[in-house]
Amino acid sequence: MYKREAVDRLGKFVRLMTQRGVKSRPEYRTWAREEEAAVSELFGYQREKGMPGIYSLVTPSFHRELPLVLLNYSQTAHNLLYEFPEAWTPVLRLCRGIVFDRDGKLVALPFPKFFNYGEHPETQKLPNLPFEATRKHDGHLGIIFEYDGQLLVTTRGDFHSPTSLIANEMLKRYIKENGWQNIYPTKITTLVEIIHPETKVYLEYEGKKYFTAIGAYNIKTLKDCNHKQLQELAAKLGLPVTELWTGKSLKELVAFMKDRSVTNREGYVVRLSNGLRVKFKFVTYIGQMVADKLSYIYLMNRMIKGNLRKMLDTLPEEIYTTALRMLGEILLAYSMPGSMQNKWRSLYTLQSDGGTTDYFRSVCRNFVKSMSEDK
Repeated sequence: MYKREAVDRLGKFVRLMTQRGVKSRPEYRTWAREEEAAVSELFGYQREKGMPGIYSLVTPSFHRELPLVLLNYSQTAHNLLYEFPEAWTPVLRLCRGIVFDRDGKLVALPFPKFFNYGEHPETQKLPNLPFEATRKHDGHLGIIFEYDGQLLVTTRGDFHSPTSLIANEMLKRYIKENGWQNIYPTKITTLVEIIHPETKVYLEYEGKKYFTAIGAYNIKTLKDCNHKQLQELAAKLGLPVTELWTGKSLKELVAFMKDRSVTNREGYVVRLSNGLRVKFKFVTYIGQMVADKLSYIYLMNRMIKGNLRKMLDTLPEEIYTTALRMLGEILLAYSMPGSMQNKWRSLYTLQSDGGTTDYFRSVCRNFVKSMSEDK
């Protein structure tokens, strides 16, 4: 769901950086803090109490050889903005690997930020519209584009990330073996899943190395391809394409995601006819994700947010037992008699890997406050 105005605002944002001589992330942080009001206005961002500054929500990447700037939302945005869904403005949501030249001209157009089913107001009650659902793969996003006669691929976070370097080596093979230099459509950004042993997240791809086409955008019209158009593009480029789900309704898809017999699968991405994209993940995959990040911090945050039970229900049996043990340790520490400060100190002792961090202590204090307010 792209809007020309939002793309134009980001182009202006890049031009302002260029005019101020910003060429690195440290320079960007200094400039963005100094120009917070102007940057906030460009992003349509209204900072309310408890919200981070706009300067901490965007991370640029500057190409080392070419006059290109990539924009990605930061880890701060990922971690904190779920409490402020309105903060995900149309402009900020474009910052998911979008690329401009330093004059603010659009060069590559990836997917905007989109959400899991039920995690954002726009995905909690979906409109009854025609849709396509395509298989969600479990590698890293690759953004393939043409600039000044050269084909490039980047991840959404950095031109020079380890995965970007791997992907550009893979790209050389496709250019040579499939003749991309002569047939690649220059106004198209092709979005692929980079499948490689170094990009493995949770699923097993048996050591294979390849690109799978998952989407494409025209940088002139800002329109994305439907699955039929994507198949045609992938066939031209000699790429496999993500599979189309054959079910009939979103209700059926939601039920399918709860099937615990499905393993080594992540889920599906739904593309509604109005352009809205939504992620649907198998409960077994969510369980793997939760088990991977299971910690005292994670559990206390889930209790603060009130969605602990929903999270626990995704866990496989052996991890569920571990989570219950950890919950018992949290509640035992919280039960320490005396002041709130005593409860904090008792919770601090749960982290034994070299001392408590500032963030861990803040979560402990928020947990004690939340538990006390609930009484």
